[in-house]
This record gives sequence, C-alpha cells and structure tokens, in this order.
Amino acid sequence: MPVVTSLNKLDEQRPQLAALGFEWHGELGMTGKRYCALSDENGGRIARLHFFELGSAHLARHLAFRDYLRARPSVAEAYEREKRRARDLHPNNSHAYGDEKSAWIKAKEAEALAWLQMREA
Repeated sequence: MPVVTSLNKLDEQRPQLAALGFEWHGELGMTGKRYCALSDENGGRIARLHFFELGSAHLARHLAFRDYLRARPSVAEAYEREKRRARDLHPNNSHAYGDEKSAWIKAKEAEALAWLQMREA
C-alpha cells in the first residue's frame, strides 16, 4: 500500500506505471485512493497497488486493520477463510470477489478502529 504526498502528482506519473505494465483504475469507487494492478500474460493478477495520500483517513483505517490482524492471529485466519470463500464464489470476477468480502471487512475494520483507540488511550 504505497503512501504518497500528493495524489495529483501521482496522477501525473500514470504513464510511468503503465510502462511498468500496471493497468490504471483510478479511484475505483473510493475518493482519495488510486488503484492499479499488474497482471501476467494470461490475465492472472500479480500485484495490486492501493495508493493513499499521507494523512488520509482511508490510510489510517487500512493500517488499523492491518495492525489488528497482526495482533490477533485468529482474526487473520478468519480473514483468510473469508477471502477463500469469496474467491471460490467468484473465481473470475475480482469486483464481485471484493463485494462478497466487503461486509466482513467493514465489521472487522470497525473492531480494529475501536481497538486502536483503546490502545492509544
């Protein structure tokens, strides 16, 4: 999850990302994010980049989720199971896959943010 100082400056670098083989998807439904993906010659996903601007609330939320998973291995294992379940339901549709696991993630993100606030208090 790359962090940039300016999404506008990142937008100017779009040709350089394309030259590396990344397909640009822009905000992809989330204001304040830039998303691009790298696929192999068969269309298999190699890498996904979700760019956020330094200080973004989205960045804080994603980092809280990451740290929560690291601190709670059982939740990380449950997340893995949820991702596999969503993948099995939508093996060839990354958008449907994302939608499928979205409710689970939002619930855990709320837990993660509450957990972070308790840690910082």
